[in-house]
Amino acid sequence: MNSENPDFIVIGAGHNGLIAANYLARTGASVLIYEKRLEAGGGLSTEEVTLPGFYHNLHSFFHDTIDIMPAYRDLKLDECYAEYIKPPVQLALLTPDGRALTLHTDIKKTLASIRRFSENDAQAYADAHSEYREYIETVVVPALYSPPSEPSEQIEAMQETPEGLEYLRLMRLSPTEVLDEMFESEELKAAILYQLAIPRGAMYDYAGTGFFIPMILSHVEESQICRGGSHRMAHALWKALLRGGGGIRGTREVEEIIIEKNRAVGIRLVDGEVIRAKKAVISSVDLDQTFTRFVGEKNMEKNLARAVKNYQLDDFSIFSVHLALNEPPRYSAAAFDKGVNEALKINIGFHSTESFREHWNDIRAGKIPTPRMYCSTPTLFDPGQAPEGKHTAFLWFPVPYKLAEKNWEAVKNEVADMCMAEWRKYAPNLDGENILARKVMTPEEIDKKFINMRNGSIFMGRLNAAQMEYFRPHPLLSQYRTPIEGLYLCGACTHPGGGIIGGGGYIAAGVVADDFGLDKWWE
Repeated sequence: MNSENPDFIVIGAGHNGLIAANYLARTGASVLIYEKRLEAGGGLSTEEVTLPGFYHNLHSFFHDTIDIMPAYRDLKLDECYAEYIKPPVQLALLTPDGRALTLHTDIKKTLASIRRFSENDAQAYADAHSEYREYIETVVVPALYSPPSEPSEQIEAMQETPEGLEYLRLMRLSPTEVLDEMFESEELKAAILYQLAIPRGAMYDYAGTGFFIPMILSHVEESQICRGGSHRMAHALWKALLRGGGGIRGTREVEEIIIEKNRAVGIRLVDGEVIRAKKAVISSVDLDQTFTRFVGEKNMEKNLARAVKNYQLDDFSIFSVHLALNEPPRYSAAAFDKGVNEALKINIGFHSTESFREHWNDIRAGKIPTPRMYCSTPTLFDPGQAPEGKHTAFLWFPVPYKLAEKNWEAVKNEVADMCMAEWRKYAPNLDGENILARKVMTPEEIDKKFINMRNGSIFMGRLNAAQMEYFRPHPLLSQYRTPIEGLYLCGACTHPGGGIIGGGGYIAAGVVADDFGLDKWWE
């Protein structure tokens, strides 16, 4: 491979960039990734930030799409040591009165837990699970890994079957509206809504996103964790790329995408070095960085510049606390449901639809909400992420990126104490000598570390009706090509969005292969 002038240059070694490069390298093309950081993987980050031997997953952790992700299968990532664990108890919602609702990989156990809150809802959940699963598997999942159709084509295809027509109707509603139609228990509604914000990036009130509810009820996607930590997935993708003939140039920061006669012909690094691409440049980084910084307004038509400027980032970010522990949290609610102490995700505070409204009203006003959190103890399922007999745990607290009246650095320890006090109400042993060390991370620290996640936007753009499918990130860019010849997109700002889905990189590789007549070996 000619490292000076490869066929394809990929900007950014996040998982989508790595996936696109892997597929293209295996066609026989020469491919190089240029990455600002020394480490590949972007949000696939596992680090010792508290004490030696305690490994903390600082960003991506819940990986829901491994079973349906083409890249995991096609690139044989399991042979590159990306091994996954699927905890049988997926989620526990804890109520203030000591009860708990648990969701399991075993549908019968899920229904038994729901039945303790509502017999009607248990039956409705069972019916929905049965009704939607086949449609999700045969229609929706393939759409996640295909270029999005034009709206009229999508409607025409969906209205041909009763299942498609009903799905089309749900696409007109918000998640809360769909849940209000289906269930009566506030706890069950909250447990389902809880799975939207993380890891999907969709909100309870986004009109036109009600179709996420059948996806959750189908159990086609279930949360898994990577053995050894999320960064092991990044290592696997890197190893697969090297096996496939591609390469990565770490600590090589891109300054500019070189445009000649409306064609992307290469990149200029911050040190002035120029690398030309024989065929194309593919950007896996965020929309603003790709166009505003690398391309420059002088090389953009007005419509493109307007689309980039108006693209909406996530309307929330994450405040996190990572703990090194002597023993795992022990939840009082385990007396009601023993599955609580075995759950991957612990829902603290989001126990009704109203709690979501209150929380996001505060976020959108720039206020620090009452602590409502995503909590997890990775070492319950993967003991190797801590020294023998010890544990790690974390909380993720959805918050505004910018505070209206304060700054995060000034209040971060106060907020962390407030979150821990709330967590301790449900797990009394999170106190005293049990906590060996903690690391607090604010939203402002997210985009300092990951420039892709501008303004702490962990999903690189809202997943609402105006920025989904054919409209993500904009109709001008929705087919992974751009108005600039030879410049392609493959990051989380493209369909199907953020999280460890791998769709953007997979689909973009197919589009590029079609455009340059490459052998699509994966079909």
